[in-house]
Amino acid sequence: PLSMVKWGRWPLEVVCAAYVLSIIVIPHTMASHHSKLFRSTMYAIDDPEVLARGQRRDDAAVALPPGWTRYEDPLTKRPYYFDSASGVSTWELPQPDSISTLPDCAQDMVKSAYTRCDPLSATRSLAFFHVVPCKGGDPLPPTVMGLPCNNSCNPGEYLPLGQPNCAPCNPGTYSVGGGVLFTNWEHLPVGMTSYCRFQLEADRSQPCSAWVLNGTYIDSGHMRGKRLVDSTLEYKVELLRAGVVMFEFKVDAERRWDGMYFAVDGVKKMEMVSYQFQYTEVTIPLEAGFHTLQWVYHKDVAYEMGEDKAWIRSIEVLGTQANVDFCNVCPAGRYSERGAALCTLCPTNTFTDKSGSGTCQPCNTPENTDRPHMYSYPGAVSCSPSSACLPEDITSTYGPCDESTRTRTKSYTYKQPQICFGGAELPADQQVTCALCDPGMFREGSECVYCPPGTCNPNATVEGSSVCTACPSGSIAKKVKYFHKAFEPEHFQKLIEDGEVSTGCANGFCGQDGWRPLGDMIDTGVGNGQVADIWLSLRVVLETDGEVSLKFSRRSNNEENLLQMYVDDRRMWSIETLQAMAENDELLEFRADVPSGIHIITWAFHKEREYSWMEDDAEGQSPAGGEDRAIIQEILVTGVSEGGAVQCTPCSAGFYSDSESSMCRPCEPGFYSNEPGLPSCTPCAKGHFASAPGSTACLECGHGTTSSPAADSCSVSPAHCRYAAKDGITYDLGGLARVGGPMWGPVNDPNNSMSYFINMCTKDSSNATCMGRDGAGM
Repeated sequence: PLSMVKWGRWPLEVVCAAYVLSIIVIPHTMASHHSKLFRSTMYAIDDPEVLARGQRRDDAAVALPPGWTRYEDPLTKRPYYFDSASGVSTWELPQPDSISTLPDCAQDMVKSAYTRCDPLSATRSLAFFHVVPCKGGDPLPPTVMGLPCNNSCNPGEYLPLGQPNCAPCNPGTYSVGGGVLFTNWEHLPVGMTSYCRFQLEADRSQPCSAWVLNGTYIDSGHMRGKRLVDSTLEYKVELLRAGVVMFEFKVDAERRWDGMYFAVDGVKKMEMVSYQFQYTEVTIPLEAGFHTLQWVYHKDVAYEMGEDKAWIRSIEVLGTQANVDFCNVCPAGRYSERGAALCTLCPTNTFTDKSGSGTCQPCNTPENTDRPHMYSYPGAVSCSPSSACLPEDITSTYGPCDESTRTRTKSYTYKQPQICFGGAELPADQQVTCALCDPGMFREGSECVYCPPGTCNPNATVEGSSVCTACPSGSIAKKVKYFHKAFEPEHFQKLIEDGEVSTGCANGFCGQDGWRPLGDMIDTGVGNGQVADIWLSLRVVLETDGEVSLKFSRRSNNEENLLQMYVDDRRMWSIETLQAMAENDELLEFRADVPSGIHIITWAFHKEREYSWMEDDAEGQSPAGGEDRAIIQEILVTGVSEGGAVQCTPCSAGFYSDSESSMCRPCEPGFYSNEPGLPSCTPCAKGHFASAPGSTACLECGHGTTSSPAADSCSVSPAHCRYAAKDGITYDLGGLARVGGPMWGPVNDPNNSMSYFINMCTKDSSNATCMGRDGAGM
């Protein structure tokens, strides 16, 4: 009980429940009719003094139901009504039988709310109230007081109501901690809005779609053909403690000029990004308090590139609560273990058709031998009957080469994930001849190794190093690298572990985690949804300019499903044009030039719905198009720093090489080579010069200047600075030379606002004559 002498300010315990004041405080106080909670102003209505000052009287003018009495608050003069039989008080005029129609109070009508923290004691209370009018029945639980305020639950935990400590989420549930996570984009979350605005008044009559919901992601809308427009996704949020905002995004827009940026309270926290192929997570710290978070896709005045939009897959804000009161339930098709921060898709060939599952059930068990064999893709809510295995469902792998017998073991396995059963059986293991080493390689024991630098081998072979022949001077052995071995599962996994290859699936429903190796090829797998991007990235290091070539095919009845290719952030549109003109399942070849340096080559099989009204089924897979896929049978990269040469390539004019070299070197200044394939460069003759490396010819020195052999410039001294005119007169200009001093000038050119400084007969002048914008000599 509280004793409040005056109400100049709300007592702390009342402030904490202000938002439920009309439900918790007033009705509860009057309903109890025995509480002395508000002595001074509300007056406990069982107090004799209050009854006297309230001027109790029966209301003869208004017909009240039996048992009801009218009172008047002495301070506000407002009438209220009390029913002696039920103990209910109300400000509203009671109607006949209003109490008898109320349901009995029950536990499922009870809600709770925490008070705000008392800064003096660092504690708070948990109050309970009925969410609907009721009478009698189950009483309200007592208020829990003295709970600590500073509890912050971690992801995977929650704070049980009325308890002082966090507890782990039960299996089948999850929690992100004291925050919110948005991954379902079927509708905008509460507090989030989307809008777009044109910067020019003349354009504002055009339609603007803003951000578009797509179920598993949200994108910035249709911006093609528009100019100077911002499409904004905005979220207003209050953080009770310092936290972070995390979001996954990607963008494909005109480089440098269009793209997405992120702002907090109008201040940019992430600069504009024009291209990001894979979903990337960004984390931005936030202070406690109210914030406006904005994801803005900006288009400038002209030009378009790529998809011309940004995508966001998830947004998570931590700090909106100190903790959560309960854990969220995992949906069907997903499960979680104890203390989970997120739910996990059921693995292949398992399912769960119930929400809140802690485990997934296998599609097949030893007890279910009386029914057909079943299968499922990840995230399934049910299993489907397996079809009989066909020969094309079987792939092969190879063991190491035995040096003594030059044979290796060929084993067979079903393609993974295995969705067939019975039918074609796996052949027995076989001993087969070791595979030929790729061109540019030779056999060393059981392994294939690259030919030494400066040598080449144009043919596949089983022979030793003798097949590698030296390239003559003036030519190079440009290295190449085949990636056939990467198609075998063990090699593919090693390349992933070494960071040379990465793969994944995004932007829709994925049957597996990216491309799958099948021994003699790689493909995008099965079970992917109608919408998905299955990507494969290859890191290459080129010591010379080179190219990437591949042989591939596409199996899809949907013309929108195409294999895309990127060199770093540059999209190779011509590979998509090639597919659009080809037949389905036709073997195609494609080459792309790549400059020297470190590059990321990415292939993405982009799957798109054939019709806008089509939807994925309950499990996210396409009923008819789930087996659409892209297949790569060969990848070859030339100019790599690690590889073997297949031929000798003559050096271009201006370059040279000595014997057994893998790189052409440019002629140094003062030297030149005027035809391809030269083993060395020629020095410039006297009176000539070559100032740049890689010169194909030498230039003659200007009038009055001269040079020694192999010179990179011409020079003159003041003592010999003479100019012979055509009339036979010789001018001696040596007196105009300012050796080490300031140059002559400035000479102003009014046509282009340029100023010129000139020195005569010498290059040795003061470096401070011309001043740059920073004030330093040029």
